[in-house]
Formats: sequence, structure tokens, C-alpha cells
Amino acid sequence: MNYLTFFALLLVSNAVTANISGSALIVDGDTIAISGMKIRLSGIDTPERKQTCKKAGVTWKCGYEATETLRGWTYTKEVRCVGDEKDRYGRLIAESIGSINTPSCHKLLSTLGRYQ
Repeated sequence: MNYLTFFALLLVSNAVTANISGSALIVDGDTIAISGMKIRLSGIDTPERKQTCKKAGVTWKCGYEATETLRGWTYTKEVRCVGDEKDRYGRLIAESIGSINTPSCHKLLSTLGRYQ
């Protein structure tokens, strides 16, 4: 009986605390909002929306490009995010994002990872 109680507590302690879906408002290349909840995509760090970068001596709007890339991936699609942690700014850290009509989270993250 003690093993069963321990196993049940282990399952409860690993339970997902947030599972949210809907149209995504793009904040920047690694943050979205769904129904007013800000969500940080786990595992990537893109430039801020107004940030610029230099490549081969040429300044370009890398933050704008990262933001628009994410907007293109999610435009008119239902987005689903699942997470059980929040960052220091109170944003849900999403471990998955996607829908039937959008690429997997891993594909999205690998595409946006080029901005790191």
C-alpha cells in the first residue's frame, strides 16, 4: 500500500499546471500571448523585437525578423502550449507548441534558434 501511495504522489507532483490553446499574439521571437497569458518558448532565446544585429559588418533587424518568423508560423492557426513552470517575469515556459496545422515545437525552436 505504501508503494501505491508513493507512486500516486509522484504522478501528482509531475502534473502539468497549464494547458492553453487559442490564437497567438506574437510579443517577440520567443514569446507569445494566448488569452492574455504570456508564454515563453522553452529552449530558445531570440533577440528582442526592436533589437538589431551585425552580420559580416552589416546591421540588420534580427529582432524584427525573429518576431515575423514566429508570426508566420502561427498566423491564423490554433496554437497549443503546455507548461508547468513560470519564469521570473511570470510567463509560462512552454514545453510544447503546435497544432495539426503547424509544425512541431522542435521544428519551430530549431528554426528560431539561428538567432542565438
